[in-house]
Amino acid sequence: MKKILVLLLLFNFLPGVTQPKANCEDILKMELNLDPSSDNLIKLFESFSLFKNCGFDDTDVEFLSNSPIIGTLIVQLASEKKTDSILTYQTLYDKLILIKDSEDYKNNKPFITTSLTLEKRPADISNWEDDKLLLQKLQVSEDFINAFYKYLKEHSNPNKTYKDVFTTFRDKEIPNKNIPKTELKSLFKNAGNVNYEEILKESIKLQKPLLLYFTGYACVNCRKMEQNTFLDVSIQERLKNDFHFVNLYVDDQSILPEDEWTLLDHNGKTIKSIGQKHSNLQRTKFSSNSQPYFVLIDEHGIIIAKMSYTNDKEIFKNFLNSAN
Repeated sequence: MKKILVLLLLFNFLPGVTQPKANCEDILKMELNLDPSSDNLIKLFESFSLFKNCGFDDTDVEFLSNSPIIGTLIVQLASEKKTDSILTYQTLYDKLILIKDSEDYKNNKPFITTSLTLEKRPADISNWEDDKLLLQKLQVSEDFINAFYKYLKEHSNPNKTYKDVFTTFRDKEIPNKNIPKTELKSLFKNAGNVNYEEILKESIKLQKPLLLYFTGYACVNCRKMEQNTFLDVSIQERLKNDFHFVNLYVDDQSILPEDEWTLLDHNGKTIKSIGQKHSNLQRTKFSSNSQPYFVLIDEHGIIIAKMSYTNDKEIFKNFLNSAN
């Protein structure tokens, strides 16, 4: 029986803190300390509640304080900071607002809100009928719901939250747990500043088809696939062994070297970040601007197949088989 976990982002959120009363304008003028010490990072995460005074709601704060997103932004801000300059919360806010206002985030916010609601509920079997409705809203499979119901019957505990129980269920019941988590994560690491012609040459040298994965830190459906479809060992093995698999983050706000800045003819804007560069590549070369998006390319640069989001492992396997 398939045991699928698609409840993304339920394990990394920090608990919320009381919203302070302060003026947004004053908050954005506050100095932002990027000291990497653990105490300072805790304060930084907690300070996300300040943005509730600047138009962010509880869901925005919890999602955007997710460690992969904020971790990336901290690195970017640190690398962009000029010597002796002072960073303010305005700088961080400007980067966060780009994610908050993205179409992908807006479209998937109901899903995120439901996920956060469920993770905080008591894991009590007596509330199963209501909780099951939340699971169904998250579009998890019936196989997962049935498997988790059996587990919950034996581990029901009103003193624990679904976040706690999902974690133990994932670790004990999800198959293929012999695959190291670091190995799975390495499949989806940010490739950084990618040059299309160079990675195509690399795939030719490796004698493997090029498989591009257009993704994003704020892409909810990307996380759903990574926590569902890619739990399949056979898919993981094929991605590692049969393809030159490259992840391109379209919301990576790292600044490109100035000699790579490009003026776009269609809107007069200048591409200055890695994410903008990858997004432009996806739009201009592959006529798509949605994520997740996969493109299979042969050694001649000819597109073999394309695929967007799917929750069906067999469909994705057939997509990979098109390279044979």
